[in-house]
Amino acid sequence: MSTMEKHLFNLKFAAKELGRSAKKCEKEEKAEKAKIKKAIQKGNTEVARIHAENAIRQKNQGVNFLRLSARVDAVAARVQTAVTMGKVTKSLAGVVKSMDVALRSMNLEKISALMDKFEHQFETLDVQTQQMEDTMSNTTTLTTPQGQVDLLLQEMADEAGLDLNMELPQGQTGSVATVASAEQDELSQRLARLRDQV
Repeated sequence: MSTMEKHLFNLKFAAKELGRSAKKCEKEEKAEKAKIKKAIQKGNTEVARIHAENAIRQKNQGVNFLRLSARVDAVAARVQTAVTMGKVTKSLAGVVKSMDVALRSMNLEKISALMDKFEHQFETLDVQTQQMEDTMSNTTTLTTPQGQVDLLLQEMADEAGLDLNMELPQGQTGSVATVASAEQDELSQRLARLRDQV
């Protein structure tokens, strides 16, 4: 096992540990919320306030663990790419040396077999590179556009019937409402035409 592979293993292990810590914080946050409800039911607001502070601290700590886990995952994906590229480079170097020997002897069958192996190595490299790119795009949360994150949060809150209290820029709110009403008008007109045809 090379040094890079050892580092890769350690990074993956660290990411898992951070993920476990985030889940533990989430459990503790839920437990604190349950304690808040009990304290409120008993009329003990001071104790409820302490549990609320604990719940918020656990939540923030859990989010920080998740954020760090995502960053470590992204680094691990980059290290994985480097390890893979190193292996492929060694394989290609071996193929090139063998091709050199084959070209000197001009054995066409041997050259053809080596070219097939060379093409196979490149196909493997393409697949592994694509997999690494997919992994990196899935794990790198730093490059996720904030607008998309906000939109998803708002959609999920709407589905749950909750108010997210997100502040949208003033111009954006009006344009969204205008587009929605225009689409609604268009749908109504199409429905009326369909009814007329029937």
